[in-house]
Amino acid sequence: MMYSMLMGGMIGFISMFLIGLAVGKTPLSALGQASIGSFLCGLLFLWVGQIWIRNVKQMLMEKRQAAIAAMAEAEERRQQDAKERGSKPV
Repeated sequence: MMYSMLMGGMIGFISMFLIGLAVGKTPLSALGQASIGSFLCGLLFLWVGQIWIRNVKQMLMEKRQAAIAAMAEAEERRQQDAKERGSKPV
């Protein structure tokens, strides 16, 4: 999480500073704008990172539950087949 916020802050600072200079602002004004952009992009990356990690955890949990259900179904099917083989007359 910390790294995503730092990366977002760096991306926000660099992009906002370059955009500020490109539109003709003074370097001091572009620096102030870049500081605000750094903070906001850092928060944005933190928020998106949290959502992404939550969704990955949920996906892994659903896969695990599906695997457990498939194993239980296979075990039940195996027991049913064993019962059917045992009850058939020879």
